[in-house]
Amino acid sequence: GKDLWIYFNFHFWVFIHSIIGGEHRDPLYSFSPDSFLKKLLLKVKMCKRNAEKASAKLSEDASVASKAVPSATAGTIRKADGKCPLNFTSLFVTKESYSYISDEFHSFHENDLNVLLHLFTTTLGVWGAIQAVLLYFASRSTGLYAVYAYGLAVLLTCPVVTGILHTVVLVVMVLIPSPSLTFALFAVAAGYGLQDVAHYLMDEPTYLGAYILKAPFTLVLHCVWLLPLVLDAVQMRNFFLPFLVPRNRVVFTDVDATDAIQVVRDWVGKNVKEVKETTHIWPHQQEAIDKSVSALEMDTNIFRAFRLIFDEKHYDIVPVVPMNEVYVTAVGDDKTRLNSDKVFYTPHTDGPYWFTPGASLYRVLVGVTPNSLVRTRFNLQYEQDRVLNVNQALGFDYNKELHWIDHIPDASPSQERRTVLKLHYVVYPRGWKTYGKLVAFWNVSYNTWARNNFLETLRPQSLKQHILASWIWLTTWGNALLVLHVGWWNLAYVAGALFVGAAMSNWNIAIVLTSYRHYALYMSTFAFRRPPVAFGNLMRDAKFFKTLALAQLAYRILPHLRVTQDWPALIVAAAGFAITILATAQLGFVRTYFGTELGFVKPQWVNGFPYSVIPHPMIVGQLIAYAAILYWFGGYYDSVDRLGMSTKALIGGHFGCYTLHMIQEIFGSSY
Repeated sequence: GKDLWIYFNFHFWVFIHSIIGGEHRDPLYSFSPDSFLKKLLLKVKMCKRNAEKASAKLSEDASVASKAVPSATAGTIRKADGKCPLNFTSLFVTKESYSYISDEFHSFHENDLNVLLHLFTTTLGVWGAIQAVLLYFASRSTGLYAVYAYGLAVLLTCPVVTGILHTVVLVVMVLIPSPSLTFALFAVAAGYGLQDVAHYLMDEPTYLGAYILKAPFTLVLHCVWLLPLVLDAVQMRNFFLPFLVPRNRVVFTDVDATDAIQVVRDWVGKNVKEVKETTHIWPHQQEAIDKSVSALEMDTNIFRAFRLIFDEKHYDIVPVVPMNEVYVTAVGDDKTRLNSDKVFYTPHTDGPYWFTPGASLYRVLVGVTPNSLVRTRFNLQYEQDRVLNVNQALGFDYNKELHWIDHIPDASPSQERRTVLKLHYVVYPRGWKTYGKLVAFWNVSYNTWARNNFLETLRPQSLKQHILASWIWLTTWGNALLVLHVGWWNLAYVAGALFVGAAMSNWNIAIVLTSYRHYALYMSTFAFRRPPVAFGNLMRDAKFFKTLALAQLAYRILPHLRVTQDWPALIVAAAGFAITILATAQLGFVRTYFGTELGFVKPQWVNGFPYSVIPHPMIVGQLIAYAAILYWFGGYYDSVDRLGMSTKALIGGHFGCYTLHMIQEIFGSSY
């Protein structure tokens, strides 16, 4: 099959070359459809013979391998048996033919990122094919008839919603012209080739490779329905809107290997002295606990808890052994003394690598001794404080999760020193071993460097050590402020929007990308409430982008403000914003950001003003303010447009987004 696939690809590229540049000039190869089909059929027969000879051995090897190694796509059955029903009823009435191909296609496109890449590659290839048809015919109307025939065939043989969506995309493709036939054919080739690249990167087999030997005619259906199939896959993922919502990725579970924990506990009690600073031990250098820690690194319950967040279809999880350590708390330590231990009691992230998309380095704390005093707190989660007791595991992102520890008021400390085993795991896209190793290497290198500085400043005496201890605390505190109120990814998003605007010499693009981001967050969170939401991240992101949006509006509107003349508009706009502020005060920030809908607080009936008078006052107040500004400054009051079309469109966008979200709340609310 692989041999045939290489042969087919080679001839495809020769075919493209022959169309672009005329007849192929290599004397060893002259292309003609007749010779191509003969050679292809001959190659099919050869491959089929070879496949039949090896089929028994392949089946046996596959059976042994499946028993020895758990599949990364457990439970997934990929099929392409070529038994698709093909008759008038199944094509046009029941749509059974499309459903059959759809089921096969989706079993080869389970990875979300693969589907997202296919959305771009397939769109590129189909656009190129449409433009090639339009440019090939001397009369554009002839080409349009061919495109219309294709669109009608899809509309009549696909589900209604898919067919309508495909028609809309098809119209847009027709309206975007290609500069030349060569460019259009290049787009076809690029879209075709990049699909294979996407499958390779996502470690998923291709649908074409599965059926081409058994049912070559399926290629026709696959090509005709390729774009609708991809659009179906996008619809199945709710147009990727759930991915806009920040999710709670904290891991908490009971440990299965409790005997191994007891071994570590006994060893610490006998071998680690009581000192006034925290003690850090590298467990794999201690023969007595080496095997026990190895067992805990592969603990069944820890991996099961990981898989609730990172499913096997999309992620691999591998222990990062060099970072693991046993942490033993200090005895009689003064928490007010400035040393490196103080960072534990300060909100912090453990590492600097927030910029590894799709990959995370997890720190998993395993409770070795009883604990009822010390709790781990997460600044960007809602009421996610955890008291890690013996035989429990608590995991969080080493580089991205803001956290700290403190003591529970009036709680009694344990008579035994608090001991925690710190395990580490790298989580990365399935099959991306090199990327996973790179992320692990970065974190191991940083951890080694940070560990040395940490140990040097446990008991600072020299001026250098005092400066280093202060530097560790200041950088930790500064990073925590930025993560808590802005977020590194939000800064990266804004920088990316500015870059796109600058590259396209149109700053309105950057303004649009940054002005409406919070609406997408509102509506996506309201619609897709599970898995659990990282509530602190939600509030931070919404506040940041709303502040940015209001700042951009103010920058455009304030230069045109004349207080003595514009006071009527100012009063109405201020009244609108005041209604919103009062509504927020009545609900509180938690309920304002869907705390009730997300299950963080209990439902509560609110009777105070403005809820006693105005329905949905938080949104209505905004609509009043924006309407007043648009009416007064946009030339609708005195025929003098002080805003300009782009600013009026920007305000209209805010008006439209709030209206859409209000409709969503009216028809989608649980209360």
